[in-house]
Amino acid sequence: MPVCQRSVCMKRVDAIAAEIAQAGDLHLQRHAEQIIASMPSGLMLVDSGLRVLSINLAMCELLSIGDAAAVVGMPLHSLLDSDVLGLRLKQTLQSMQSPDDFTVTQRVSGNYRHLEFKICTVPAAPAETVLLVMAHDITDHIRSQEELKRFRLALDSSIDAVYLIDAEQLRFVDVNETAIATLGYSYRELLQLGPQDLKPDPGELEKIQHRFAEVIRSKHKTGMFETVHQRKDGARLPVEVYLRAIRSERRQFLVAVVRDITERVKAETVLRESEERFRVAFNQAAVGLAHVAPDGRWLMVNNKLCEIVGYSRNELLNMAFQDITHPDDVVTDWAIARRMTACEIDEKTREKRYRHKNGYYIWVNLTSSMVRSEDGTPKYYSTVVEDISRRKQIEEELLHLANHDALTSLPNRSLLLDRLSQALVFAGRSASQVAVMLIDLDRFKNINDSFGHEAGDKFIMEIGRRLAASVRAGDTVARLGGDEFVLIRPDVAQGDAVVILAQQIQEALGRPLTIQGHEFFPSGSIGISMYPKDGEDSQTLLKNADTAMYRAKDAGRNNFQFYAHDMNSRALDRLKLESGLRRALERDEFVVHYQPQMEIASGEIIGAEALLRWQAPGQGMIFPGDFISIAEEAGLIVPMGEWVLRTACTQKKAWHDAGMRAPMKIAVNLSARQFKHQDIVKVVSRVLEQTGCRPEWLELEITESVVMDNPEAAARTLQKLSDMGVHLSIDDFGTGYSSLNYLKRFPINSLKIDRSFVRDITTDVDDAAIARAVIALAHSLKMTVIAEGVESAEQLSFLREQQCDQMQGYYLSRPVPAPELEKLLNATSQKSIKPASGD
Repeated sequence: MPVCQRSVCMKRVDAIAAEIAQAGDLHLQRHAEQIIASMPSGLMLVDSGLRVLSINLAMCELLSIGDAAAVVGMPLHSLLDSDVLGLRLKQTLQSMQSPDDFTVTQRVSGNYRHLEFKICTVPAAPAETVLLVMAHDITDHIRSQEELKRFRLALDSSIDAVYLIDAEQLRFVDVNETAIATLGYSYRELLQLGPQDLKPDPGELEKIQHRFAEVIRSKHKTGMFETVHQRKDGARLPVEVYLRAIRSERRQFLVAVVRDITERVKAETVLRESEERFRVAFNQAAVGLAHVAPDGRWLMVNNKLCEIVGYSRNELLNMAFQDITHPDDVVTDWAIARRMTACEIDEKTREKRYRHKNGYYIWVNLTSSMVRSEDGTPKYYSTVVEDISRRKQIEEELLHLANHDALTSLPNRSLLLDRLSQALVFAGRSASQVAVMLIDLDRFKNINDSFGHEAGDKFIMEIGRRLAASVRAGDTVARLGGDEFVLIRPDVAQGDAVVILAQQIQEALGRPLTIQGHEFFPSGSIGISMYPKDGEDSQTLLKNADTAMYRAKDAGRNNFQFYAHDMNSRALDRLKLESGLRRALERDEFVVHYQPQMEIASGEIIGAEALLRWQAPGQGMIFPGDFISIAEEAGLIVPMGEWVLRTACTQKKAWHDAGMRAPMKIAVNLSARQFKHQDIVKVVSRVLEQTGCRPEWLELEITESVVMDNPEAAARTLQKLSDMGVHLSIDDFGTGYSSLNYLKRFPINSLKIDRSFVRDITTDVDDAAIARAVIALAHSLKMTVIAEGVESAEQLSFLREQQCDQMQGYYLSRPVPAPELEKLLNATSQKSIKPASGD
């Protein structure tokens, strides 16, 4: 029942009570009871004993009573079990004054109802008082108030500001607590303001009013816009406003939910700046960058990638990566892509080929990683592309150089041994034979001495061509060095075939040869060993072929000899030499000579290489080439090498203590046996400590073959030496098997270009190209380059032009004893280096 109707009923109750009190006869009392029965409010009369005298239909409905007559005379508490009601009735009987209206919560038919009661006293007789009780069901009203409270609580708890705006007057009708906190005004102040008082940017108010009108006219009565609100303290806030139009009591209102987007605006600004930085960095990167869709389409490419492949940005964005990938690489690319999509791998780096727009293929190093959405769905591949064509070219050149002779382009010893090993494995399985021929040219030294190295090189090159043309596919012709060649013929069925081949080789060698206007008639001595009769491994077969070759020399040259087991004369000579070497250390017959090393740019002597010499009594000076290989085989190289190391370090310390202008570094060669079979780190550390030589004064030279035999172990050893402060150098670089992958992992300080490449760098374009490649490679790996065997001003000039760092050779000085080196150091104060005297 509405509040106004309840008020009317309350007044009517007072009138009814007065009528009952005045009713003096039964007729008037019944008339009053009829009035009670017809009232819309719940009414009943209760006597002083709180028993029901009369009850109307409305009260019966409130209390779910089916028969009004049945409850007459019943105690009131049996109908309404309420302590509050009983207490108020008793208080009214005692005071004879009507209490204030009160509310009772009563469970009716299983549901709780809120009933509002009013009590009046009605004197019925001189000694008795009757109470008139009226009740109204206010459950809906209370629930509405509770819902309104909850709504208001929710409204005030909202993190967004909420305004109720009178659309016609543009005034705030109501606001929540967040609006008050956000804008800094009090509730009363805000109700005096409107949207225009929040001072939007110039021109914004008209747009806001236009937006209000659009929302009111729209079908869904909703809309959104962004603007700026000014707080009471003057601070301005970017906000996002959500609108809903409503009508109430014939008035048009707008509910505005306002969200502070300051942080979002800041984040968007930071994001824009970040995107701009990314765009600039992406496009200006020194490597190719791209985003590639899972199906292979280019989604984003930078300038460098366009430069690498020759296509414009628009051209690439209309293509897929497979359109420019070498056909042999596409299958591998898709296999990797499937693994990345399946989350088996997160990132993959590989080398592959792209087809340039001009039609040729280029090598690239490509690193890809998968970028996924929050739910794990693949979005695109983030790809880094580096052009490695130049590196690949250098690698191929160095690989060819590592496995082929630089002069003849025939296989060198490394490749020869590999092919011979393969031939022996095949022959062992097929029960066939392998022939090994060692060919040594007769009197070749006379050509070199009489006509010079250039004529000698042309002679060697022509011999190499003749040998290569005389063999069948599957045979191998290699140059071991100097004037020695090796021929391998696998799958030999009978020895007669080898005889025929040897005769053909002799015929090919014997054809006249004209060089520099001079006619030569080459010949060669050939030694032949057969697998498995003369040996079952490569080294044995080569050694026995060498023995047979010397037998051919002894037989008058220009013939061939098969190996025979009684050919031991040379072996006896070697035994005598080995015996002398064993006594040489004990008798102190070894000496060390020093060959200075010059810094090309400044012309200053900055180091010296310590070189071993054998001063055998009555035999003159013996050079390392005549005894080092025997010392290696006999195991004598280890104590000899340590002696050289100790002697060189002692000499360096003596020069330093004497205050002489001594070289900065002393270079000492390490043999393969020293490096592999001796704890070289402990040996070097002990020698340095005992001699007082500083680690930075010492440079250790190691050949490529030493470190490449076991790269992992070599890397650990070299790192320990480097950590001590010792300088490390690769000697004779380019003459052995090189692996750039391992080379870049070694802590190497310098590379030494072998003298075989330096000798003809001014006349041979291939040697010049090799020298350039080695210098460029070393500098790219942050290494110093030193050229060996420099013998002329022209060679030095070439090296200076190519920015080679250092040199050593006869042009500067031969290896000399320590006192002579001291004199040379004192004599090189002039700025230019003069050729050394002597041959």
